Amino acid sequence: MKIQENLCPRCGKPSPDSAECPKCRVDKIRWMWCDSRIHVTECPTCGAQKDAGAWSNLERERAEVAAELVLRAIHLDPLAQNPEYDIRIDDISSNRSVASCTVIASVLGVPVDGSCTIEIVWQKEQCNRCSRLSGSYYEGIVQVRAKDRKPYLHEISLAAQIAQETEKKLQEGGERLSFITRMDERRDGLDIIVGSQRIGQEISSAIVQRLGGRVSTHPKLVGERAGRQVYRITYSLRLPKFIRGDIVVHQGQYGEVTHVEKDSVRYLDLYSGKMKSAKENTIERLVGNVRDAQSALIVFRDGDMTGVMDPDSGITIECQVPPISGLTEGMEVKILKDGQDIIILG
Repeated sequence: MKIQENLCPRCGKPSPDSAECPKCRVDKIRWMWCDSRIHVTECPTCGAQKDAGAWSNLERERAEVAAELVLRAIHLDPLAQNPEYDIRIDDISSNRSVASCTVIASVLGVPVDGSCTIEIVWQKEQCNRCSRLSGSYYEGIVQVRAKDRKPYLHEISLAAQIAQETEKKLQEGGERLSFITRMDERRDGLDIIVGSQRIGQEISSAIVQRLGGRVSTHPKLVGERAGRQVYRITYSLRLPKFIRGDIVVHQGQYGEVTHVEKDSVRYLDLYSGKMKSAKENTIERLVGNVRDAQSALIVFRDGDMTGVMDPDSGITIECQVPPISGLTEGMEVKILKDGQDIIILG
């Protein structure tokens, strides 16, 4: 040792200055400490987890959740650099686990290591979403109806599908309380009972975008929560009176609806082959939709008249066909029945 070198006043070993050497300084620093216990709250129904008072739908393995929380429970002084963790978690019961933790780091250039044991308590609590679902909670009803008619079965089916797709999208986006409580099929349509006003609005807009129609909202005050007024909203959705594929009667002629806009209808005249337009209120009646068409056999063709075998009675019925139809004896065609008359769709 050179005479100019400084000595650590605590251990007597060389020191870069007149103060204590790095090792002695590190011995006096509390560079690591751990929480003795951590709590994990899970929903026993859906598996959601509660973190910092908020529920999350993230589906993670129990070991992954425990490891993340244990890391949060290990605290290091800012002087500790390049830490390396070794964590082993053992389950001691269904609601208790123990984490054995070892940390290696560097403090003021001196290698250090430390260890601790953390108890993990697994708690069960029903989440806010499951609690509302079990209590049949709802904040709105989307009533799917049709103007002056009953909705078709495919419209009801599609509306339900759209509602479920909307729920999934909102749930994946973190809207846990935007759920469908239930769906009830009624004689005149479909009722979709929803857990939030957000999902009610989203479902209504999505159905109108796909199926057309209009929506009106009708709020009703039902009480107060935390000093705020609580409303339930009925989303009254009316599908159009006519939809694409409807077979209608206008000015005594059959037509197939191709487009509906506001209060007007565009249709293909089935006997002239021309496109025509009409006001909705001038349509005489609705016969059916091409989705309801049956298969039938052409028995004979004579000019603009043809004989079609009724698929229900087996009786041959004469009906008019457009000259451009190209129908010949023995062909199978799609038809709709209008009372005693048969409408050939092609």
